Amino acid sequence: MTTELSIVVPCFNEEDALPTFFKEVIPRMDAEMNGDWEVVAVDDGSFDGTWEVIRAQSDQDKRIHGISLSRNFGHQPAVDAGLVFASGKYIAVLDCDLQDPPDILIELTKKVKNEGYDVCYGRRGKRDAPFGLRLLYKLFYRLMALSAENTWPLDAGDFCVFNRRMLHALLAMPESIRMLRGLRAWVGLKQGYVTYDRPGRANGTSKYTLLKLASLASRAFVGFSQIPLRLAPFIGFCMALLSVLLGIFFLANRLIPELTPFDYYIGKNPGVTTVVILMLFISSFLFLCLGIIGEYLGVVLREVKRRPTAIVQATAGNPKPQVREAPIVVLP
Repeated sequence: MTTELSIVVPCFNEEDALPTFFKEVIPRMDAEMNGDWEVVAVDDGSFDGTWEVIRAQSDQDKRIHGISLSRNFGHQPAVDAGLVFASGKYIAVLDCDLQDPPDILIELTKKVKNEGYDVCYGRRGKRDAPFGLRLLYKLFYRLMALSAENTWPLDAGDFCVFNRRMLHALLAMPESIRMLRGLRAWVGLKQGYVTYDRPGRANGTSKYTLLKLASLASRAFVGFSQIPLRLAPFIGFCMALLSVLLGIFFLANRLIPELTPFDYYIGKNPGVTTVVILMLFISSFLFLCLGIIGEYLGVVLREVKRRPTAIVQATAGNPKPQVREAPIVVLP
């Protein structure tokens, strides 16, 4: 039997946050959805009591389903695993830290149901975060909007609600390195948003460290833009042109001693300074280009292996995979 709304909740070491999450979300969903909803909570290889909290809640309320992954695969694979088990006519993606308010979730659901949208996402206005981090977020989204091959929504994370048509389009994509907000934008269809102010976490700390945020940003650029790859030969061309110009300058400086801009005369220390500066300058850009190409080759290597994005080792509440084109493996 199809549920009206499925809420996919990825969790990693959220033992402290989950009780508050269930306490806030369950009565809110009962009031708005007349009890016709479910939560698919995905334990992404937590090493605290997250899975025990999910199982205990599932025993109390059969609308709470638990998915346990065999290890920590990451936030995006955990979201994909939850989507595979979502039986709802509409599907929401919501973190359990309550930074994305349930009231906004209801508003997004109503827009998809009543206004003909295939997906509506939350667009963050003000956010409770350090100034430097807010600046990096804004820079990332605007760089992606400029470089992505498709329209990239500004200041929008994974928090969204979409219908099953969008769900099947998302899960039908065979790639193993996945990023929901990018794939969602790439699919297209009719998309809307609701702007809201994002508060700080109610409990615990964010599991997205600066390193993980940098990895996510890199995945976005590599997965949805060819600008960095095209930047490598452009930088190479610029360096070749600069080398020619420097060569002309050094030759003129050598032949015409009076030509000494910045009081520099190559004849004072013939060869040494010039060679060192040129080698350091050129080699640094060569390594930059090789690093960009290496990022793309790394993605190609992972895609060629065709490994699943996640492995489900256990479930709670007896959820069933709802789609065939699943990017995950469910162990018996």
